[in-house]
Amino acid sequence: MNRGAGREVAVVGVGFSEVTRRGNPDIRTLTYDAAHDALADAGLVANDLDAIFEYSFGALRGDSPIAVSAQRLLGVENLTAFNDIMGSGPSGLASAMDAAMAIAAGACETALVYRTITREAGHTGAMREGPARAPGPMQFAAPYGYGGGIILAMAMKKRRRIAELGGSVEDYGQIALNARRWAELNPRAVFRDPITMGDYLGSRVIADPLVLFDCDYPVNAACAAILTTAERARDLRQRAVVVDALAYGTGSRPDWIYTDDFLFGGTIPCGRELWRRSSVSAGDVDVAELYDGFTHIAISWLEALGLCGVGEFHDWVDDGARIGPGGSMPLNTYGGQLAAGRMHGLAFLNEAVLQLRGACGERQVPDARVAVVANAHGPQCGAMVVRRS
Repeated sequence: MNRGAGREVAVVGVGFSEVTRRGNPDIRTLTYDAAHDALADAGLVANDLDAIFEYSFGALRGDSPIAVSAQRLLGVENLTAFNDIMGSGPSGLASAMDAAMAIAAGACETALVYRTITREAGHTGAMREGPARAPGPMQFAAPYGYGGGIILAMAMKKRRRIAELGGSVEDYGQIALNARRWAELNPRAVFRDPITMGDYLGSRVIADPLVLFDCDYPVNAACAAILTTAERARDLRQRAVVVDALAYGTGSRPDWIYTDDFLFGGTIPCGRELWRRSSVSAGDVDVAELYDGFTHIAISWLEALGLCGVGEFHDWVDDGARIGPGGSMPLNTYGGQLAAGRMHGLAFLNEAVLQLRGACGERQVPDARVAVVANAHGPQCGAMVVRRS
């Protein structure tokens, strides 16, 4: 991050609201709770903030409050930098990536980033209202299944991957089973019971060949983090975790379907740029926290980041032993979105920070020093390398 990009940046606080699958809580309460949890973790108060960045699907859809609403909730006197990042960025990690760049550039000193989401808002992309229509360009896409939401796109990617690169549906099952193995060690996870490959293969079909356990779970929750300069971080409560590098990726012809690389989208160019900017390499990674809104996405990132070869996942994963507790490449160590619930990306960064601090209790990866975090897929990819200071 400091290779010609300005000041070194660190993550100094992480926080969560209560995470549930019941009721319809107020998004302002969730945001307030997560923000204060992150501030307390850092040893800061609200007026130490001078920047707020949030990612959402937009205020009208009822998820995250906008940045200035959070400012009012927290009673922050003034902001020198703020932004509401809507929809097309690399999911919740986009807020942290923008904050890191703003701090590195000197636009602000200490930033709150957050993602708030509810089960109701979390169904965006999977449900449509009213009669089926195919106006304009959709008349050419809808007959092929595109336009019915992200579910159909991910089903097609799963089938295409097996046809092009080999392997089997059991490969996808290894990602789902792994999530539950780690979630069993995370008191915050919403699904902590283990599942078997038989459970995975027998789960409800969502859009053939996509099944229920391929998909993450909407929850009512907010996730927050505090970023500041590495220099200031040295005076704060927690061991600082430094942002070593970050990168975006869209791929050419950016689209979820009509792209030049249907299976990987922007993940490969994003991974290539990430390692070019980083002071470490894929071989140095101790923990991988990779977006798993769908099992296909996690496999795509593992290969795009060079943690295993492209098309080699089915042999590399070793029936799940490599990515589970005690494995050589621990993956999604808090249960990911498949088991801990969809906080839309930012929770992967929080878990990486906790792992590098050595603060994860039963699920702690011994002597973790370097973590890679990756979010979203298709035309909206983003990734970060974080390491111990």
